[in-house]
Amino acid sequence: MKKRFVHICEELEYTWLGKDNGMVPVYTHKILGYKSEIVTCNLKEDLPDNFRGIKIIKISRWFKNIKNFFPWVMFFKRIPLYYYILKNGKKIDVLMLFHITKCSYWNAFFYKKINPTGKIYVKADFNLDIYNNEIRKTKMKITNLREFFRKRREIKEYRKRKKLVKIIDILSYETKEAYEAMKNKYAEVTVKGDIYHIPNGYDDLFIENNFQVKPFQEKENIFLTVGRLGTQQKNTELLLNILEKIDLKNWKFYFIGSIESSFQQKIDNFYNKNPEKKENVIFTGVITDKKILYSYYNRAKVFLLSSRWEGFALVFLEALSFDNYILSTDVGGAQDVIENNKNGNILSNENQMKEKIENIINNKVDITIRSNSKNYFKWSNLIKKIKL
Repeated sequence: MKKRFVHICEELEYTWLGKDNGMVPVYTHKILGYKSEIVTCNLKEDLPDNFRGIKIIKISRWFKNIKNFFPWVMFFKRIPLYYYILKNGKKIDVLMLFHITKCSYWNAFFYKKINPTGKIYVKADFNLDIYNNEIRKTKMKITNLREFFRKRREIKEYRKRKKLVKIIDILSYETKEAYEAMKNKYAEVTVKGDIYHIPNGYDDLFIENNFQVKPFQEKENIFLTVGRLGTQQKNTELLLNILEKIDLKNWKFYFIGSIESSFQQKIDNFYNKNPEKKENVIFTGVITDKKILYSYYNRAKVFLLSSRWEGFALVFLEALSFDNYILSTDVGGAQDVIENNKNGNILSNENQMKEKIENIINNKVDITIRSNSKNYFKWSNLIKKIKL
């Protein structure tokens, strides 16, 4: 009888199925032979009932329209989820959770109550910079009543993290930096069981079944960026600022992803000031069809990421899998994927990125070098490293 692997992802969205939220269950099923399932409280119509052999179980929260004025309100809303865990926990061999949080603690707590010998795997999905900032916040002086209650909530959250890691069996961090920091600098929240550095990966089975990756000579003069355009995190305005100042010549720049309503005006202003660039600077909107999205990676020579922060951006791996040269700000995952500036560059500011783009356009940079670590980031290889 197959062992059962269940991933609880409360806020699952369709596009996340192509990320680690969906890929870990898919590859535990395809490569390790588990019967894998995803449990979610997101009841959006775009979520299928099955995804590549994975059953998606949808559980409705109680009173989901009531705002979370107090911490106990969210706990109360999750009772149907806790009931599912208590009812099915004995049949679950491995429970997967995301993030070292109070929410993960309660899911793990109820699971261990019903199945003490079952395994809990927590994928930290970790942004070390944000964690460092949270630690510093807890040391801030209390100046008013509002600050007192905020600090008290943070202390409770931190205590739940420490309790969580005592019952976790397997914990993984995505970046080498986060892995080393949490293993050494923040040892008080180190798991009692196995701790791994497991980066995010790319969907190699899907790509190998649907694509022949183009050699550099067959690729087009295309710069590509993919993400939630115009958000504070993605810092898309940096790229627009650069494009306003350079001559793209025979190159095109594709922006793929949802566009924040507040950012649309900046796009309109860009085209009004630079009408000659309408043919070279292209916003496609959201592309949910992976075959269509990946065809852009396959055509492109260069991928860019301008984010202010990332845990470990999936787009790095997608670009890597299609042999794109990668330009990125210094965010999570960049150091792991870009090999000492061989297959890309980590750039610290707008001027550096502008200069690098111009040099690529003017053939002053060798962008034909391919990554030696491409096989390492295949999900079919990474999943074997997690000792479930």
